[in-house]
Amino acid sequence: MTTWIGYEIGLIGDSLEKMPGLDGEPYLMFLNTIPYSFYPIMAIVFVYMVSFSGRDFGPMLKAERLAQEHGSEHSSPNKDATQEAEALQPVEGMPQRAFNAYIPVLVMVLGVLVGLYVTGSNALEGTTDPALKDIIGNADSYTALMWASLVSMMTAALLTLGQRIMNLDELVNAWFKGLNAMLMAMIILVLAWSLADTTAALGTADFLVSSAGDKLIPALIPAGTFILAALTAFATGSSWGVMAIMLPLVIPVTWAAVLQGGADPAAAMHLIFATVASVLCGAVWGDHCSPISDTTVLSSLASGCDHVEHVRTQIPYALLVGVVAVVVCLVPVGYGMPWWLGLFLSAALLVAFHRLIGKIPEAPSQQ
Repeated sequence: MTTWIGYEIGLIGDSLEKMPGLDGEPYLMFLNTIPYSFYPIMAIVFVYMVSFSGRDFGPMLKAERLAQEHGSEHSSPNKDATQEAEALQPVEGMPQRAFNAYIPVLVMVLGVLVGLYVTGSNALEGTTDPALKDIIGNADSYTALMWASLVSMMTAALLTLGQRIMNLDELVNAWFKGLNAMLMAMIILVLAWSLADTTAALGTADFLVSSAGDKLIPALIPAGTFILAALTAFATGSSWGVMAIMLPLVIPVTWAAVLQGGADPAAAMHLIFATVASVLCGAVWGDHCSPISDTTVLSSLASGCDHVEHVRTQIPYALLVGVVAVVVCLVPVGYGMPWWLGLFLSAALLVAFHRLIGKIPEAPSQQ
């Protein structure tokens, strides 16, 4: 139900169209990659682990101690970046009602679901009693997202005008202000698409397949893909750009390595799923840690945390989870270990490691 999913499915679909012998619906392939998304799953587990235990380590532990001792304004030696951010204020004298936020979001969610069903049903017109998974698999997620976003925006506008919270001129200005916040992301995305088209025109995928396809160890491709995607996303600050560049490359390379290695294509599909997931997960890791990532910048501003301190304190956590995901999950899974066993072992290792090195910050001393 997000633009991320529609974007990722589109990239997967474009890659599958160029792969003879590799059949499958893009949406179903995306769903099959979810169990192999070890870093995001373990990151969520680790978040709750830290929250419930109250234990921290590294720079975060030091920041917690300083905050408890002297207050949150002294937890960072750097200037708070949020002081320079423009505060979002409600319209003065107007009522603040929660349903003005809930209803547009609900409309968008329902709109996406309806759009997926309608576009999927139209694509299967003439098919007798198609299954729901076939309808969703053949749906046009991009069209569904665009129409749902438009209807959601119009719903929010009608709610605002109907309650006279803003007039039409103020409403249009507010809409353009929100659009302006996404302008830089759009520019980055267009440039990333341009770079991806350039690599395709140069035949980069064909070159990699012909030069490295017979030399790669198929079992290690998912782990290597995760590391490369993570480093690229960290350096560029754009997870979307990494996905656009790497997905059209790694899927053909992995498929060629599987075929040239003599493996049964049906039995080696887990490598395709793990490799696609590794691109998406590595891009997310870089997005979590890169100081120039829009995700990181918005996270620090929204939570009222100094941006540099936010990056410095979260990197050890993301690095720990990322290393565990590669060593305990991606490498063994590449050699045939079930994905569920990788999740169990990595969760157990994170619990033990966090218990061993994590410490509860001391209570503040009496002043």
